[in-house]
Amino acid sequence: MAEAFWWGLLAGSSLILGGLLSLWFRLADRWIGHIMAFGGGVLISAVAFELVEEGIRTAGGIRAVAAGL
Repeated sequence: MAEAFWWGLLAGSSLILGGLLSLWFRLADRWIGHIMAFGGGVLISAVAFELVEEGIRTAGGIRAVAAGL
């Protein structure tokens, strides 16, 4: 249980660290747009991979899933 807490604290600390860095350094709006676009793409691909795997298991093959994509 304690190990999970420390891993969670480590993962959550990146949010605090990023917030502090944003107070000290100012990025151009263009760079912020690039970072947000990358993050959005990562989230969409993670969801798509999860749904594709579930779809293949549910449909019993890849043809229906490929047609849907």
